[in-house]
Formats: sequence, C-alpha cells, structure tokens
Amino acid sequence: MIFRLYSFYPISIKKNDTFAANIKNKNMKKIILSVVVMACFLSQINAQVKFGIKGGVNFDSFKYKDAKSNTMTGWQAGVLLQVKVPVIGIGIQPEAIYTARIQEQLGGKNQKINYLEIPVNLQWGPSLPLLHPFLMAGPYFAYAVNIKSDALKNTMKNFDWGIGLGAGLDIWKLQFAARYTWGLQNVSSVKDFEQKNNSFKISLGFLF
Repeated sequence: MIFRLYSFYPISIKKNDTFAANIKNKNMKKIILSVVVMACFLSQINAQVKFGIKGGVNFDSFKYKDAKSNTMTGWQAGVLLQVKVPVIGIGIQPEAIYTARIQEQLGGKNQKINYLEIPVNLQWGPSLPLLHPFLMAGPYFAYAVNIKSDALKNTMKNFDWGIGLGAGLDIWKLQFAARYTWGLQNVSSVKDFEQKNNSFKISLGFLF
C-alpha cells in the first residue's frame, strides 16, 4: 500500500506549546551537559583518541500522530572522533555526518532532504585483544541543509534532534555499527500536525 502524506492530517489534541518547549530545552541542556562532563573526564585519564571516516545506508521513515510512512533508503557519510578508555571499556564518539533522507510525497514522487547530523554516542564494551564489541547510546542534533522541494520548505522545520541506541564492533582499524534513532522534534511547521523522523542506520568506518 502506497503511503500518501495528505491522508494523515487529522486534528490532534492541542498542547501547551510553551510548556512543551521549556521541557524540551531543559532536557537538551541536561544531555549536552552530561556529554561535556564525560568528555572532560575522559580527557583527564589515559584515553585512546582516534580519528576516522565512515559511510553507510539509512532506512528512514516518518512517524505521524496516528500513522507511519513507508521506509525509504538513503545514505550517509562523514567523520568521527573516538575517545575511549581501554581498561574499563567506556568511550565517547562524536560524529559529523552528511545524511540524505528520502521522503515519499504526493503523487508517488520521492523528495530528498539532506541533513548535517551530529550524533554524540557514549560507548561501553569489553576490550578484548583483537576486537572491541560495544553498545552505544546518545543524542543527535541535525539541521536540514538542503530541502529540494519548495512544498517541503514551506511545511518542514530545519532543526531536528532525538536519541539513538545501537551496537558496534571495532576490529583492527574497522568499525561496524548499527543504530536506531528516534526523533523527538516535531519537524512539521503545519499547525496541529505532527511529524517526527525515525531511522535505522548501518555503517562501516575506518579508524586512523
């Protein structure tokens, strides 16, 4: 069944926008502060620092109030900085990723939205002799740098943020990772309409 964007514009329950915005801002400040504290902690101990590049595919969908869009395939590419403590297996990995997301539009024509995405993931896993499996979790912040459709420019917000969970494996200089992200920002600028980004990402990185 082909999903049509215009089919899901129901009248939603109105919220206190000011209160919701204050809660979101407080949560974002707490997340950013936690990341800064962790980075400062790791910088004071014997941590390993590696720079890398990565690329992969993402399977994107949009969650609406009472429905979900079809999953579309996009791509991602960018750079990363990994800081970890070998003995206790804790690390942090901020990234700068250029992500191409695809959105299905009216008439079946797909539209591309390009984002600059900044995920900051805390990692934990045992440090084995030849490999390092790990779990990861953390926030992401994204900004739409290129919205090709004029219709989307008038109905979508540029800023997006959310949280992600995933797992990965460092072996030699390679990093395999899979992560699912949930958007917490309503990216629709249409009144009484909610649209959030969800994405499953698979990537391969090379650490220098």
